Amino acid sequence: VWGTVNIVLAFTFMSFMNFRLTLVVGAVAPLLISTALFFKRRIITEFRKVRAINSRITQAFSENIAGVRVVKALNREEKNLSSFQNMTQDIHRASFRAGWLSALFLPLVQFVTTLGVAAVLLVGGWQLMDGLLTPGEFRAFIGYITFMMWPVLDLARVMGEMQQSVASAERVFTLMDTSSEITDRPGALIKASFTGRVEFKNVKFHYNSDNPVIKELNLTVEPGQMVALIGETGGGKSTIVNLVARFYEPVCGQILFDGTDYRDYTQAALQSRIGVVLQHPHLFSGTVRENILYGNPEASEQQITDAAIMARAHEIILALPGGYDAEVGEGGGKLSMGQRQLISLARVFVSDPDFIIMDEATSSIDSLTEHLIQEGIATLLKGRTSFVIAHRLSTIRNADRILVIEGGRIVEEGSHGVLIKNRAKYFSLYASQLRGERAAALGF
Repeated sequence: VWGTVNIVLAFTFMSFMNFRLTLVVGAVAPLLISTALFFKRRIITEFRKVRAINSRITQAFSENIAGVRVVKALNREEKNLSSFQNMTQDIHRASFRAGWLSALFLPLVQFVTTLGVAAVLLVGGWQLMDGLLTPGEFRAFIGYITFMMWPVLDLARVMGEMQQSVASAERVFTLMDTSSEITDRPGALIKASFTGRVEFKNVKFHYNSDNPVIKELNLTVEPGQMVALIGETGGGKSTIVNLVARFYEPVCGQILFDGTDYRDYTQAALQSRIGVVLQHPHLFSGTVRENILYGNPEASEQQITDAAIMARAHEIILALPGGYDAEVGEGGGKLSMGQRQLISLARVFVSDPDFIIMDEATSSIDSLTEHLIQEGIATLLKGRTSFVIAHRLSTIRNADRILVIEGGRIVEEGSHGVLIKNRAKYFSLYASQLRGERAAALGF
């Protein structure tokens, strides 16, 4: 700011002192501005490339670390290393161009300003010899040019250095300014608990408008019912439970909780009453106790213990070094899959939800741990409305309702016994899976 003020003051005094020489100085301004704008665009373009390539490098690095076993198993080390080296070469070239332009910018501004001073010396010398300018005025005019030149050079230096920060800030603010597709309506309702009744009314949903995922889904689930969803991959099972959890909202139609469109409730009020048990549970760095508390940060020590007991996790937790204070590691990496699943069940128990969403919680578990988890799940589902995505059909025989989903529609519905008697799609799937399990048990 002070640099700009100095430039304006100096230019004003110069205009009053000698208008013709001021015009000479002003003639350099368009060249100076053009140079600044040209380099500004080029420098920030290169720094944007640097930030974009850096993001790709970070992503590739993280993916290769996370998937190191797959990389080694598929003998991809050399190819992945080559790809990584190509990206680092790209960022080197972009960084070099950005640095070269930044380094060239300030000397070029100095050269342009020096041209202005040289033009003033030439024209001022002629005026001095013709008696149109006194030596004192000429010296003062040169002093004002010098007074004005230093802020110009400082501004040029700051402008060049700032482009890297601008490019970085753009990426940060792009993320921060991204608006959520799902927001609470003005005056959205807060409800402490739900009875558990869920209704789908003419629900349609798509990720891409050219490819609808859910087509005219109508479904009513009564409080306490267990609804199992089965079907081929891509049929829409996960999308349905994601809609229930309001991770997405219907494109058309309504989803009603206790007779009210769930978009009329706040997200916090709704999602705090939904417990989710995933096929691959995720634990956060910290202790077992801290991970259970994620379900209810205000739970007492007794509530934590009770939740672990109901989830059949208490004895397994006590067997860990440190018990409830045992560190689980990043993503629960210090624990087995079964231990992680039991702790995630305890986390759901401590939140005491009204609705349960499950995505085949036992598919990656050994048979002994599976028995414990099945007991915990049975206790968890008792008296709660639940949606269960099933891959092993033997685990959902006791479901109140089984929905066969194909192409975003319910093609068959009923209890296990009814669907077996119908001898339709479900019967074929169940029989095929049962034959496979028996063949595997006999060693075929």
